[in-house]
Parts: sequence; C-alpha cells; structure tokens
Amino acid sequence: MIDAVEFEIVGGNGGNGVVSFRREKFVPQGGPDGGDGGRGGDVIIFADPRMSTLQRYRDQKLRHADNGRPGGPNQRHGAAGASLELPVPRGSVVWNIASEGFNTTSSPTELADLNEIGAQVLVARGGRGGRGNKRFATSTRQAPTFAQRGQQGKRRRVRIELKLIADVGLIGLPNAGKSTLLSNWSRARPKIAAYPFTTLEPELGVVDVGYDSFIAADMPGLIKGASEGIGLGHEFLRHIERTKALIHVLDMSEDDPISNLQMVNRELAEFSKKLADKPQLLALNKLDQPDAKARQELLVDEIEKLGWETFEIAAATGRGTRQLAQRAHQLLSELDRSVRERKLENPAILHPEPRRARFEVTSDEDGRMIVTGSTPEWLAETLDLTESEPRAEFFDRLKRLGVSRALNRLGIDKGDPVRIGDVTIRWENM
Repeated sequence: MIDAVEFEIVGGNGGNGVVSFRREKFVPQGGPDGGDGGRGGDVIIFADPRMSTLQRYRDQKLRHADNGRPGGPNQRHGAAGASLELPVPRGSVVWNIASEGFNTTSSPTELADLNEIGAQVLVARGGRGGRGNKRFATSTRQAPTFAQRGQQGKRRRVRIELKLIADVGLIGLPNAGKSTLLSNWSRARPKIAAYPFTTLEPELGVVDVGYDSFIAADMPGLIKGASEGIGLGHEFLRHIERTKALIHVLDMSEDDPISNLQMVNRELAEFSKKLADKPQLLALNKLDQPDAKARQELLVDEIEKLGWETFEIAAATGRGTRQLAQRAHQLLSELDRSVRERKLENPAILHPEPRRARFEVTSDEDGRMIVTGSTPEWLAETLDLTESEPRAEFFDRLKRLGVSRALNRLGIDKGDPVRIGDVTIRWENM
C-alpha cells in the first residue's frame, strides 16, 4: 500500500492585463479599454471516500492548476483558471515541505489533517490577474500605455501521509496471531502464515458485535528498534496513532511472553507518549496449545501485577474472541462518552482570524530595507519597473499604502536599494 508521497504543486498564473484603446467611427476620444486578466486556479486537496491509497501520486509528477486567461479589448476580462482538486483518502495528513524556491532546511509544517469525508485544504493559491490599462486611467493620466502582468501562482512541495482510521489497533510481535484474530472477527482476509512479517501492510476489518460494530486494524508486527525505523518501523507506528484503543495480542507459546510484551510497549513509548498512553486490552493468545496454557498458568501472578484487563483467547479456534470483541466495543463507548463530556465542560471558543498588517518594513544585516506584504509584493512582481509610466504608478501606490512614510521614518535616501518580494529597486523619494 502506498501511504506516503511527495510531489510539487503550483497554483495557476494570473492572466495578463491588456493595453488597448477604443477606436470606433464617430468616437474620436474613445480612451483606454484594456480588460483585466483572470485569476489563476487554486490547488485544493480534499478527502474522498472513494480513495483508499495514495497510489495515483506515486509518479511524483508536478501538479499545476490552470492559468488565468489574458484580458481583451473593449474591457473584456479574461476567464479565471480552473482550480485543481486532488482527492486523497480520508485520514491523510498534508505537510508543507518547502515553498517558493524549495528551501528544505526549515522543518516541515502540517497544513491539514483530513480526517473527515469532504474536508479540504487550499495548498497553493493561484496568482491574481493583471489589470488592463483602463484600470490605470485617472484625471491626470487619461491614456495609460501600460498594463499589469498576471501574478505567478504559489509553488509548494508537499508530503501526504496516510494514517488509516480504525477504532481498535491489534498490536504485538510478528506471528502473535493478530491476522488470525481479525479474520475470526470479520470478513477481512489478511494473509496468514507461520513465518515472521506475513502482514506487510495494515488490514482493516469491520467487527460486528450484534447490535453495533467497530473497525479493527491488523498492524504489521513490531520488533525491537521499530521506533527508530527498524523493520516496518514508522510505517506501522504512523497508522496506529489514529486508533482509539489497542488490543495487545500476546503469543503465550513463546519462551518469555512478558518480556515480549514489555518490549513492544517500550517501542510505542519511544515513538510517541500519546501512543503509549492509549488504553489497552491484553489478549493472551494460542491457549489452545498445551505449552501455551501451561506457561499462562505459571505466569498468572506476573500478568496480574501488570494491572491490565486480560482475556484468554485462541484466535485459531475462536475461543474467547467474542467476549474480547464485546469488551472492546464497550471500551470504545466509554472513551466516546468521556470525550463528549470534556467538550461540554470545555466548549471551544472561536476567535476571529486576526487582521494582518498591510505591510512591514525591516532591514537586513547590510542595512538594506525590506518591505513585506501581499500588496507591495504583488505590485513589484507585476508592474514593469523599467518603464517610466508603470514605475510612477508603482511609487504612487506605495505612497498611498503608507510604505513611503514608513521608509522615510527609517531614514531612507534616494537611490538606496529596497527589496520588495523578489524584486530589488532603487528608491525614489515621493
């Protein structure tokens, strides 16, 4: 099963604005009529119930939303680019690995946990469309001969990890009997054989308890060092993080089952404290074998000292498995009730999203001024600053935004370099 992929995504570029003048008979002073370009499409990732793996993204190809269309004469606006919607299975976690230039030295950040059907996240916004010359006409500039380019779409490299959503996870050493227990409980048919690592990927099964059901996951067997990636390591542990409760299947035919139990739980704790704190039921398996039954009788005191709720089962014959399933369902109900009570006692308080500053002015180690902010960066990227008209418009807009005042307070002089986004300009006092 493909459960982790990385690839690049790019939002659509905005369409260019157009320079055009109305030329019609009997309309001697038609004036500018260039239309705006359309906005580029966004890239959206959403949880799709029809998806079960990330197989379709294993090619790691670049995914690009549609570009916006350029404007036209007679004030015709270009069409917006279509957004690109990427379906993923429910339970996918989307990480931002790198943005705009792919500086992978910074640590990845989680963008979204799509654990509900229909949940979605906008991961790369499309660029704004450029304005046509009609938008730059004023009482003092009645025939502008420039337009604005479309903005480039945002670019990211994302990692998507699939964490299966199951109510109960079956854990234990290889060949402890987890797959046999799941096949006894449900219609799932995991591969069962008498050699280690028969189960190479998680298997899900619906466990019917007569009046209700729950989802159980047969996880690949753990070995010593799994928390460090040895064996199936993180591939196993990532999936089990979502489960509400664990059933530890312990092979009582082994020489030292107590040590095996402690080793598995140690690996859980080293990977995640949250994982180690999940409630567990202990299933003593293979008690249909005489040696296993004899060992269980010898260790009864040690097992009681562990303080866990224990069930004696024989997964191969079905002995005790029904009682274990019923208790697991009861435990899930208790956990759900506890969560609901906590929510009632501590209701969520929704805060409006804080308003961001329109721009910020800082300086680097060399004393060069740096202006950040979506509007100044957009203007610097999309206006041709080598031409006099758009350059004058650019500095006029910065003055109206208050950027000029902020830079003057910091002591900027004419001709000093100022970096705005990826563009460096020589400052002109306005």
